[in-house]
Amino acid sequence: MSVSFSRLVVGMVLIVSWLSLSGCLGNRNWQYPPSSTGSYLSHKANVSIPIKAIVLPIEDLRGQGQKEEYWQAAIPLVPYGDTIYERPEVVESPEEVDVVRFDPPHDFAQSIADEFNQTQVFLSVQYAKDEEQWPAEVAFRGRLRSTEWKRRLYTYLLGPIGPLLWMLGLPMSETTTGLQLDLRLTPIEDPTTVLWNMTMDFEGKHLDGPYYGLETAVGSYPLALQEALKPAVVDLVGLATNDPNRLFPR
Repeated sequence: MSVSFSRLVVGMVLIVSWLSLSGCLGNRNWQYPPSSTGSYLSHKANVSIPIKAIVLPIEDLRGQGQKEEYWQAAIPLVPYGDTIYERPEVVESPEEVDVVRFDPPHDFAQSIADEFNQTQVFLSVQYAKDEEQWPAEVAFRGRLRSTEWKRRLYTYLLGPIGPLLWMLGLPMSETTTGLQLDLRLTPIEDPTTVLWNMTMDFEGKHLDGPYYGLETAVGSYPLALQEALKPAVVDLVGLATNDPNRLFPR
């Protein structure tokens, strides 16, 4: 099935729902802290370690794959159709509900810097485009392994008639937001010496329909990042309290 024909079929299946989506999609741009929480994490160190830290742009190791099979939901007796993007922000002409606007290597790094700065573990934590932008003794360096976006569109085996059930309040789709990220702390001049590191893996799911949930679909990425950072923040605050020398460059 060609892409153009696939989109034609999808359009026929979704037209009833799309008419009701105007004004429900919300802000599609990156926002941190997440709009769903409206605040940074609450863990804070009692005493700051007397050094400055920076967060560098994150190395992007994500795959390039994508699958667009919403059209399968238009076939009677097929329960759903899946769309999966490994890099949702670069997809050309996605369906309107799947639009994601962010720049993970930089937006994530900036948000991590802001979140870590709130912990008061260090004198300051700032985002920096390179090691020379701000004076610092240590640097957080990251590797982004996944931001997989998956939306499963349900038509309840009814094909083109399925959208009528959305109008009655049944879920239209389930969105899964995945995030895999590695962070390590190194002396500014020696990226091979690891003072601290953590691997973070988070997956969030939520149901949506024409009347609910669509405005939070993209907001799930900031929330995913904050949820993924929780154990890192707890660990750093604990080290600052109990073993601060571990976070000093040797």
